[in-house]
Parts: sequence; structure tokens; C-alpha cells
Amino acid sequence: MSTPPADDRLPQRLRAQSVIRDGEAQTGRAWFRALQRFLDRVRPSVRSGGGIDPGRVSDHAQYWTDQVNVEIVPTIGRTLGRTYRRVLGRDPERDPFVAQYLNEAGNRLVRIPDEVYALIVTAVEEGIRRGQGVDDVAEAVDEILTATGSERWRNRAITVARTETMGAVNAGVYRSAVLSAREDGDFAPMKVWLATDDNRTRPTHNAADKQRTLLESPFVVGGADLLFPGDPRGPAGEVINCRCTMLPVVLGQEIDWTDRQDP
Repeated sequence: MSTPPADDRLPQRLRAQSVIRDGEAQTGRAWFRALQRFLDRVRPSVRSGGGIDPGRVSDHAQYWTDQVNVEIVPTIGRTLGRTYRRVLGRDPERDPFVAQYLNEAGNRLVRIPDEVYALIVTAVEEGIRRGQGVDDVAEAVDEILTATGSERWRNRAITVARTETMGAVNAGVYRSAVLSAREDGDFAPMKVWLATDDNRTRPTHNAADKQRTLLESPFVVGGADLLFPGDPRGPAGEVINCRCTMLPVVLGQEIDWTDRQDP
């Protein structure tokens, strides 16, 4: 039996998978814990006196913002930092790109109070339309305001974890590649879009697979400009739950695509 050729990139690929796996687990836990704390504070206010007052959700909006900034964003930052250090061998603490990215991540995540308010209003309006009694409507609202009351919030945690982790990993790869190319004097660094090769990948991302462009120029994916897969500045339809990655390359570099997704 012949021995397969050694894969020089195997350690790096295994580490990349570890960063993604750990990042998704940690971000998902941080988000879900923060949500539980937030809903536990909101519930007594909204259901005070046995009634339903959706307007009281906004009383706790600042608490959710604090949870995002203290619990969730630092977790995303650690994932980005791990990727950044793998390439540059240093921490990104003073990098303005990283600071801006994390600030924008926080801005994306602070909208939960508005969503909870809208869900409660919809539940009340639906109950009235169906002629439900107060107890039935209150039960529906309590389910919204309980993190473990349904699969809604657990599924949301998974979506947030995947989206934010892949965005952070690809942002770290992108930024570290840019700085590395500048330090090395590479006059025309490139990058390649790598789609996940399965039937869950959206058609626009399949179409972008192997797309090559200058490192600091955007990919064009589904008509949108994305600096890297999961770029949060892109439209939600091209960013949420994205599992694609990018590969920095040098001008003219040939890539062996054989078993590219195998560890």
C-alpha cells in the first residue's frame, strides 16, 4: 500500500477547525446566558399585575446593551484574536480595524429588545384575532420571555454563534493577511473565496467558489461586495449562517483543490 504524501498544512487546518468549533461553542453559550439574564429581568416588568405591557421591554434595553458589551463582544474578540495571532504572532489589541469590527459587532447584537417587543405585540394581536382568552395570550407571552420556553432562542443562539464566529475568523484572516503583505512588501496580494462543498451552501456562495481578487478589493457575491466571507457590512442574506472561508494567496499561485475540506 502506498503512503499518501504528507500534508504540510494539516496542523494549520486542524487548528483552524479548532478555532471555529471553540468560537461557536463559546459565543453561543455567552449569547444564551446573556439572553436568559435579560429575559429574567424583562418578564416581571411586562407581566406586572397579571397583565401584559410590551412597552416595559425598553426599560431594560440598556441592561441588554451592557450584556452584549461585557459578555458577548469579548467572546467574539477572543475568536478573532486567536486567528490574528496564528498569522502575525501578536495580539490585535491596538489595531483600529479590530476595534471597529468589534464595535460594529456590538451594534449588530443590541437589537434584541426591539425583537422581543415585536414578538410580544404580535402574540397579543394574534391572540385577539383568534379570540383567545387572556390566559392563553399570557402563556404565549411567557413562552417568548423564557429562554428555555421553546426552541426559538436556542436556535437563535446557534445562528448568532455561527454567523459571528465565521465573521470573526474570516475578519482575522483578512486583516492579518493585509498587514503581513504590507510588512513583506507584497505588491499584489490576492485572496480566494472557498465555499463549503455541500447541499446546504446557498447558490450565490457556490457561484463565488474559487473567485480570486486582490486582497484589499471585495469579492462580488450575489451582487454584494464582501471583503471576506461573513463580512458584516454585507446584506443579511449573504452573511447569516455563512460557512465559507477565504484563502490568502500570492499573485499567480496555483492551488491544489484535492480534498480541500478534509482535515
